[in-house]
This record gives sequence, C-alpha cells and structure tokens, in this order.
Amino acid sequence: MSTQHFTHDELAQARTASPLGPLVPLLHALLGAAVREAGLVLVITDPMGRLLWTDGDPARVAALERRGLMVGTRWSGSADAPTALGRALHTRAPARDDLGLAEGRDTAPAAWSAVPVRDPRSGEVPGALGVTGGEAASDAFVLAALRGAAATLESHLATVAARAEEAVPVGPSSALALLRLTGPDAPTLDTPHGTSRLTVRHAEILTVLADAPYGLTGDGLLGEIFSRPVSTVTLRAEMSRLRGALEACGALEAGVRLSSRPYRLDGVEVDATRVGAHLARGSVSRALAEYGGPVLPTSTAPALVRLREELDAAVRTAVAASGSPEVTARFRALPAAPVSASSGTSARSAAGS
Repeated sequence: MSTQHFTHDELAQARTASPLGPLVPLLHALLGAAVREAGLVLVITDPMGRLLWTDGDPARVAALERRGLMVGTRWSGSADAPTALGRALHTRAPARDDLGLAEGRDTAPAAWSAVPVRDPRSGEVPGALGVTGGEAASDAFVLAALRGAAATLESHLATVAARAEEAVPVGPSSALALLRLTGPDAPTLDTPHGTSRLTVRHAEILTVLADAPYGLTGDGLLGEIFSRPVSTVTLRAEMSRLRGALEACGALEAGVRLSSRPYRLDGVEVDATRVGAHLARGSVSRALAEYGGPVLPTSTAPALVRLREELDAAVRTAVAASGSPEVTARFRALPAAPVSASSGTSARSAAGS
C-alpha cells in the first residue's frame, strides 16, 4: 500500500479538479454529524483512492493521522491486499472489510465500508466515499448510509453539479465556514450561524493554517505571522483566544476543527482562495464578484503580505487580459491596493487607471 503524500500544490489541484469538490459541503451535511457522533471517520477520495477530504470525530481523525491516514495519501490498498475502499473503486460496487490487512500491514484501519460515486454525465467514477476508524465502520447500516449519500451526490452531478462546479470553487479546505479577507467589512467568518467579525491577528492565523493541510509547528506558524521573534507562549495564548472566538461564533459546532501538535485547521475556506480558483478557470467576472479589494491591507504578517501582493497581481493581469471595458470598470471601482514595498506600484496603477 502506498501512503505517498500529494504535495501541497498537488492536493489543491486535485481538489479543484474533482467533480465531487462542489458537493463536499452537501456530504458533510448528510453524514458529518453521524460519523462524528459514532466516533468514525468519513473519507472522500479521487479515482486512485487518494484521500482528498476527511470528516469525523476529531480524536479519531487525529489518531488515524498518526497511523498515516490523512488527506493527500493513497489508502486503497495494494493489488494483492486491497481495502474495501480499493475494491469499491476497482469493481464499481459497494464493499465492506472487517478482516484487517495482511500481517505487517497493521498501520491501516481494519474495518472499512466504501462505495463508488459515479458521474452520470460521463459514466466515470471520480472517487469513492469510505468510512473507517472502528469496528462499527463495517456495519451494514454504515454501508447503507454511504450508498444513500452516493446516490444523492450522483443525482446532483446529473442535475446541478455543472453549475455548482463553476460557481463554487474548491479551496484548500471544505467549506464549513468562509473566511473573508477582502472587502470593507473584512475580516469576518461566515458560518451557518451567521457572520462574525474577527481580529486581524485571528484572521492571519486562520489564513496561514487554511493553506497548510498537513499543519504547522509553532515555529513555522510564528514565522508566517510575525516579522520579528515572538515567544511560543504568546502564540499559545493567541491560539486559546482564537479557539474561544471560533466557539463563540458557532464555527466549532459547524464542524470547524482547530488542533495543535501540529497546529492545524480543517473546515475553513478563504475568499482569496476562491478568487484564485475562479481566475484559474478563466472566470474573471466571478473572481471580481468574490474579490472585495486588497487582502487585509493593515496586516504586516509575511504570509498575508505575500498573499495580498500575489492576488493583486493575478487579478490585475486577468483584468488586463480580458479586454473587457465592463470588467475593467468593475476592477477600478474596487478599493486601491496598497503600495508594494518591493515594486513601488499598486495593482490599480499597474492596471492603467
């Protein structure tokens, strides 16, 4: 069995390319609460059995990650010892596995239920749904729940996925909450409970962690947030306050996870990532609909400065390449980008305004 990781960029590209990406929030709504309550873990894969998204009981997720089961790894099994996940993808039929793996392969969860998801438009199998994490994962009712969820996803693929795929770009994380870094009200966090204001520091931390699917050490996070040395005690205190803010706004209840050792965030998507995804698809108009102006203009965090300058440049280039007077007018109506210390020019001036 290969557990070779996707690189960060490869994982982001695989998520963006997956037809299942726009339907991940729907799947969380269908099964997320149930698997968390049962102490199990739900996985969503690509056609090769590589994990693109997970959901489930946080303690169980963390335990399985220590054994190698995490996003970016392939967990369908080898040719001579496939897991139920691998069999579901190979046979295009539901499968269960409560027998464990062959001797010497005890790093993998023993019990699985898995079903393929078919795209009715092409007949292809863009991925599979699997549940693991305990003996209950191979129960018949778990397989029945997966089959029902797969049928729901297939129905959406047949009817609305084409529109959803264009309208809802998939960022580095599943859209349980949306962090808005652009626009006059930023930074804010949208959850099913409403919109909540955030401090700039909390938004900086969330942004950095949302872009690090495998997590960061304390030193790694500090280096992206602060341009000068800061103690880990300061970081731990800030993370405690951030966790309290996420709890207060209902993000944790919605399924957002903030963990430590390493520091890691799951369930938050960033509006800047959505803008980038629209630009990658050539949809400048949709990008401008998401883009409210420079990313957190007051932030001096190294990671946010890079993101602000890169996104400004990408939007500016796309607007210029569009040749559309309407697109250009919409761009010029946005707040001006801050002056770059390195180039001495702003996105607005470089766009020819």
